[in-house]
Amino acid sequence: MVRRPQRAIVLGLLAAGAAGCLGGDDCPKFAHIVGGDFGRDGDMLWWTLQVEQLPPELTFNQSDVPADFLEYRWAVDIDSDRNGAVDLRASISHAAVSGAKPITTPDILAQTNERLFEVMGGLAVEVASISASITDSTFRLETTTAAAAGLAGVSDRGQSTWTTVYRWGAAPEDQCEGTFR
Repeated sequence: MVRRPQRAIVLGLLAAGAAGCLGGDDCPKFAHIVGGDFGRDGDMLWWTLQVEQLPPELTFNQSDVPADFLEYRWAVDIDSDRNGAVDLRASISHAAVSGAKPITTPDILAQTNERLFEVMGGLAVEVASISASITDSTFRLETTTAAAAGLAGVSDRGQSTWTTVYRWGAAPEDQCEGTFR
């Protein structure tokens, strides 16, 4: 297995509650989770995350989002050891790039990172890449048990929580977070 250099990222863990956005009426349909599924076939694991609707295009590196702030994330938080705490995260995400001009595109995956993180409290360390695809309003994330030791213990849907994050500005209230269990 080829390992990428590890990066540490400080992140806010999301509560595992009901579906919906924490930001109220400002949450767009692409941050509102309406479904999620999990499957395992031997050593292959996959998750789907369905949002209400993806627009024809999204803008990345929005001018009001500070550099290096998480702008978009569609992810699955995983409790691989069944202790009630997230220990892995499969994620499609984008952080605003310093000095970059806004990019409006229909190709979300060309602007995002598809990664597997080991989560330790408020810290996450990248441990592997994942495969990702999008069909209509459904994201599909795939990996193998070889990507992280804890994945061997993931065997059912109940070990997963689906999450979204969308930020459109610098203020704390300029962010939506969605959770689906």
